[in-house]
Parts: sequence; C-alpha cells; structure tokens
Amino acid sequence: MGLRLDWEIESEDRHIRQESGEDPEARRQRRRRRLRLLLIPLILIGIVAGIVGGILLRLRDVEARIEQALIDTVDAEVATLRIGDEQGFLNFQRSATDAWYTAQQEAFAYYQTLKISDSIRLTGQIVDAVVDGSRARVQVQEIIDNAPYVRTWFYWRYEDGWRHVPPDYTFWGEARTLEADGLTIHYGAVDESLAQAMRATVEGWLQTGCASLGCGELPALRIEIAPDPGLKTGWAADDDWLLRVRSPYTGLARMDAPFDFSLQFEMANLLAERLVAVVSNGLQPVYPADAYYLRSSIVSWLVGRFAAVNTNAFLLTSLAQNYGDAAVGALLRSLAPESDASVLNGVTGSATLAQADLDWRDFLTWRLALEGELIQRADEGNYLALYDTRDETVRSLAYERYNAGPVTQSRVVVSTTPEMGPDGAYQLRAVVQISDTDQREEVLFRLVGERWLRAN
Repeated sequence: MGLRLDWEIESEDRHIRQESGEDPEARRQRRRRRLRLLLIPLILIGIVAGIVGGILLRLRDVEARIEQALIDTVDAEVATLRIGDEQGFLNFQRSATDAWYTAQQEAFAYYQTLKISDSIRLTGQIVDAVVDGSRARVQVQEIIDNAPYVRTWFYWRYEDGWRHVPPDYTFWGEARTLEADGLTIHYGAVDESLAQAMRATVEGWLQTGCASLGCGELPALRIEIAPDPGLKTGWAADDDWLLRVRSPYTGLARMDAPFDFSLQFEMANLLAERLVAVVSNGLQPVYPADAYYLRSSIVSWLVGRFAAVNTNAFLLTSLAQNYGDAAVGALLRSLAPESDASVLNGVTGSATLAQADLDWRDFLTWRLALEGELIQRADEGNYLALYDTRDETVRSLAYERYNAGPVTQSRVVVSTTPEMGPDGAYQLRAVVQISDTDQREEVLFRLVGERWLRAN
C-alpha cells in the first residue's frame, strides 16, 4: 500500500458525498424547516382550540346562569303558593290575553283549598327542566294525599326574567317510538316513562286477550300518546287499530305511576271491546236476549284480567277457572244475536246448565235488574218471559210487580244454593241484598227448557 496525498483523500470524500446524496448540514436545515412548517399549524390549532374552549366555557356558564335563574323563579313561584301570596303568584305569570291570568287565579284558589284540608305538600322539587333558547319546560313535584305527582309548567325568558306562560305543547320533546310484539307506541320525550310502562302492560294484554279469545295472529295495535288536554282517549275515526291517548302530563300526573289505574281501566275497556268485536265478527246481540249480557260479561271479564281488578264477572270467571280460558273464546264464537244461556252447555260439555260448574250470581243479578228495565219500557212480553208463568201463582206475582212499576232500589245476588223442586226440576235459591239497606230476600229461579226463570 502506497502513501495517499491530501488532495486524493479530499477528492475521495467528495466522491462519497456525491454518491450518498446531499450534504448533512443541508439535510439538517431542511428538517428544521419542515418542523417549523408543522409546528405553525399546530400552534394555530391550539390557539383556535383555546379560543373555542373559552367560548364554550363561557356559553356553559351563561347557560348555567340562565338555568339557575329558571330554578330560582320556580322556587319563588312555589313559595308564593305556600304562603298564600296571590299577587306575588300572579306577578310570575305572563300572557298576551287575560284568560291565562284568570286560569291562574283559579289555580291559586285550588291550591289554597287543598292547603286548608292539609292534603297537599308543595315541595317545589324540580323533577325535570329543559331550556330551549327563550323557552323552558319544567316538571314540579307535589305531594297530594301522601302520593307524589308532577305538574308540567312552561316558561318564557323576557327582559325582566323568566315568566310562567300558557302551555306550549309544541315543546314536548323529540318524537320517539317503542315497539313490542303486535304493538307500536308513538310519543314525545316527556312521555317516556308512560310509554315504557304502557309497552310492558299492553303487550301482556294483547297476549292474554288473544290466547283466551282465540284471535290467532296478534293485531297490529298502535298507540299514539298526544299532549292534547282536550283529547278523549279512544280509537281513531279512520284507523281501527290506532288508539289515541291523552298524555297525563298535560295535567296532574302520578310521578311514581304514570300509567295509573284510571288510564289502565279506560284503555282496558277499549281494547277488550275491540278484541271481542273482532273475534265475534261484530256480533250485535238482540236486547234483552241472554246473549246481550253474555257478550258484555266477556268484555267485563277481559277488563278484569287486563287491569287486575274484580269486575264481578262471576259467571265468566267460573267458566275460565273450571273449563280453561279458551272456553271464554269458545263461548264468544258460539253466540248468536238471540242466544240464551243454554249455549253454555255446548261450551262446558254439560247435559244441562244445572250440572255445569258455574257461578250464576252476576247473571241472576242482571235478570233482576232487567225486570225493572222492561217494566220501565212497558215491555210486558219480554218481562213475562223472565218468569215461569206455567205456575199461576208465579204468573200473578209477576203481574203484580209489573203493575206496581219499577223498584228504585237495586238488588244484588250474593249467593246461590242449588236444589231440586217438588216436581224434580233444578232450582237455584238466590240470596239477594237490597241496596243501601241491611235487608235480604230470597228469589227462586227454576230451570225450564234450559232457561233460568223466576219462580216466586
């Protein structure tokens, strides 16, 4: 190996740098320029984010102040009700018409009446509050007879603060839908708790009703909960399976049970009537045939099952208990407009009504009430058809009652005892309670041609 001169080494270094690319120093400078180009947008983004964050914090602070002002207004308004300051209460009201002030004066008087009876406690607790710009919706708790209720109040933010204004039912929250087997519920956000409770309950009603009546496929029932204080719960005129329900929050609503008993009972009656009409193909019994009562008793029995309440449908209850729920549907499908009670023999498989394991108390109560109705109508023929007129004594008693006119006191059969008559005929001895008295009497019904006829 020979000696290398400096110029040869430098020449070789230049050759290597030329082969490897740019000069390291130039590369470092270029990287610094790239970093500066990247940092500048990041810094700008950070500045903008800080400004936006500051604005959002400011907006939240403003919103919090607005909401707190609303809460303070509600507290102060409820306080005027507590202390009985009518003018102070009215100062919180605002409307373009006098009707609102008149309504609120009546509301103030109502609260004061409840306070006198010590049946209300105005807690002032805000259950829910929603602010949307200059308008607000607040639900305020009241304790009435130890039960929690809520009222929905509406407010508008004026220059001098929040004021209680007439209801704005366009401000009812977003439209929502709940679905279950055979059921769809449409409602606004305010009615969320009601819709949830309704879905679980009504879905069970549909399954129970259709299993008992044999309606086959579940109907496509739709329920619309509407914030309309003037709406009467009922079927839509143009849709057989659309049930329109007034939101309870348009007035005083139970806080712990939005789907309260009164609403359940109302809806249970409507649904039971509709199911019976569908399964029976629109049967219209002829008054005063037994079918008239039997059809209504089936509806009553269904309502009792739906709402878990005793409707005194003893005949149908005993039929379901002793022969199965499906026997109720079988009876309904067997009814003709002028059917009498003997139709039950085909359902129970009994040779005679006297051998069927049935509770006749409500049926016989209806028969006693029917006597008065037919006397009132001067319908002598159908009236006499309720009696065993083969017996001259019974016939004379029937005419005597007919000529005396309808009785004003109602009569309820409280018990029945089966027995055999002197002629070997089946009889039911009914103990009857006379309304509003301690009096009781015995009425005898005799089975004649598979019809229970009065025999005394």
